[in-house]
Amino acid sequence: MNRFTDNEVYEIIYDNKRFPFLQFIRIDQICDVCYVTLKNMVTGEMFTFEQGDILGVRETNPAGNASAS
Repeated sequence: MNRFTDNEVYEIIYDNKRFPFLQFIRIDQICDVCYVTLKNMVTGEMFTFEQGDILGVRETNPAGNASAS
């Protein structure tokens, strides 16, 4: 799931919760677990997710509308 890029805004579904307006920060590999860190562009809050437990990823534009891709 290495579909994250620095220039996109994402919405993540994780633990049955929606996390909108996220910007990619980094991916870390610790032992056999891959973690994805993203930052909420509105609040500045940082989130780290276990990559294997992410239920859904959607690219959005900064206005929050779904992109055509």
